[in-house]
Amino acid sequence: MGSKDDRKKISINQKTYDKLKNYSRYNALKLRLVIDAMIDAVQQDEELSKRIIESAVLKESNDS
Repeated sequence: MGSKDDRKKISINQKTYDKLKNYSRYNALKLRLVIDAMIDAVQQDEELSKRIIESAVLKESNDS
C-alpha cells in the first residue's frame, strides 16, 4: 500500500467524479483503489483499451 506521498490530485469532470464515487461506494471500495483496478484492467485488455481510446478521442472532438 502506498503512502500519501505516492498520490497525486487529478482534475476530472464533476459528473465523472460523481459516477466514480457512487460506483465505489456502492461496492464498498475506496475510489483510488477502483481507479487503480480500472487502469490495471485497461493495461491487460487490448480491446478495452482500444474502446477507451476511441471514446476519449470522440469526446475530445465533441469538446472542440
